[in-house]
Amino acid sequence: MTSHVSHHADERESQPLVTRGAPDKSYSHLPKHRSRGKSSQPPWTKSLYSKSNFAILASYLCVGFTASFIATPLSVYLVKELSAQPEEQNTITMLMTVPWSFKLCYGFLSDTYRLFGYRRKSYLLLGYVLYALSMSALAYIGRPNILELALFLFIGTTGIIMSDVSADTIVVERSKYEPEHKKGSAQATCYSVRFFGGILGALAGCTVYNKESWGWGLTFSQVCAVCAAMPLAILMPSVPFLYELEGETKAVKDQIHDIWDMVQLKAVWKPMTFIYCYNVLQTPNVAWNSYLQLTLKFPAWFIGFVALVGSMMTFLGIVCYKKYFFRSSWRSIYVISSVLTTLFSCMQLILIFQWNTYVGISNYPFAMGDDVLQQFLGGIQFLPSCIMYMTLCPKGSEGATYSMLTTFGNIALVVAAAVSNGLGKIWDCSNEALENHQLGGLWKLALLTSVLPLFPLVLLNLLPSSQKEQKTLQKNPERSKLGGTIFLVVLFSSLFSVIVNAVKILLAANTARAVAAGSGDMDVHYYDVHLHMGTGSAKFA
Repeated sequence: MTSHVSHHADERESQPLVTRGAPDKSYSHLPKHRSRGKSSQPPWTKSLYSKSNFAILASYLCVGFTASFIATPLSVYLVKELSAQPEEQNTITMLMTVPWSFKLCYGFLSDTYRLFGYRRKSYLLLGYVLYALSMSALAYIGRPNILELALFLFIGTTGIIMSDVSADTIVVERSKYEPEHKKGSAQATCYSVRFFGGILGALAGCTVYNKESWGWGLTFSQVCAVCAAMPLAILMPSVPFLYELEGETKAVKDQIHDIWDMVQLKAVWKPMTFIYCYNVLQTPNVAWNSYLQLTLKFPAWFIGFVALVGSMMTFLGIVCYKKYFFRSSWRSIYVISSVLTTLFSCMQLILIFQWNTYVGISNYPFAMGDDVLQQFLGGIQFLPSCIMYMTLCPKGSEGATYSMLTTFGNIALVVAAAVSNGLGKIWDCSNEALENHQLGGLWKLALLTSVLPLFPLVLLNLLPSSQKEQKTLQKNPERSKLGGTIFLVVLFSSLFSVIVNAVKILLAANTARAVAAGSGDMDVHYYDVHLHMGTGSAKFA
């Protein structure tokens, strides 16, 4: 039976200390969760905008802002200043993506070990300190080389994700007190703030790093300095007032037992099977960016503008889900959004064959239209899985279990990127072919990557249709050791392959750079293919 932490009636929202109550010594397993009535909702959980919760929103804002703010300056710096090869750019992207797959480690850490007496807020602050130190180091170096970028951006992203996991866990803990009709509302608000931060960051990054075109702007070193200062300036005043529930830290053995007990549940491994299969087939067209720049001759500013509008549409999708589709069937959302995404993605064929010019539509709005519409649908589709993750977490292990579930989904997206690289080698989609307008391989790749995301829909019955059905499943104690074993094997084998792939890319890039430097053969024209590089964090939970 779930035991609850006691709360005193005279507790104040602004109290900067953790709640001191009876220790929670019995931890519920998933099927034993009980809904709390409206009367049991403590006052400090009712508004995320209160002083005791403002640090949560500030953290989500910083996660969105920092990832998108540095994306454009970093991509231009790599190409214009370092003449970085595509392999090296991919290495940087990979190293900024891999920490999203380590969320389980961060959640496990905060559930198991206190830091300065706190389970969450100390790790929240520590993560941003790591990020600030890393970006300060890049700012101090002034003109960091590729290895220095790889090292400090990896450490910085690791810090950001540590803070993100802490904020996620705090929200999950607070969600236990939400009234049934508002379950997931706080989480939807937090992710809306995160994507809004992404819009601000993308706009700021495109604006302040255009000195070559506009005659004014920041250097890359100054951009790093802004990245270092921004999170601490926002968070430092608010973190002392962050209200943290106190619970007993669990022993490592108990944490492992809880995780193993959870992944065996039919209510967990069934929907997560669908999430993994669905995410792993969200394969992008890896040659599309090259096509836009080499074949259609789109300038870099337009690629950045598409990314900015895409961020805005993702944010709009999140807001629309919260306002209009919050009670809609999860299955219906996945079916409708997947079919529409495929249709919009197939519009790439129209652009490839230039059919749009026959009706007087320019390439610019047509290229932007299908991309931003897909981003909007992705925003609508993003929250149902996050809400499902939240409801699956047993009390006392919110950090480890929520992080594990999001890690499972995030790893699938990283694997999808590797699958996309493989698909790109089936046909000739090389830069030389695209530059010579040999598009036979491109249209086939575009069609394949557009259709593939529909295949996981055959497993849609594994996904609960709604929160109500999810709660019904949670009451079912049915377990499967085979299902739990497969879940963990897929999780850790995917994580291992991601790490190995990142190391291989880094070593290959270093070797190629050394050979190129030794021979003096540096094809600068080839570098102009990848002027825009984003972290893809909008897709990660």
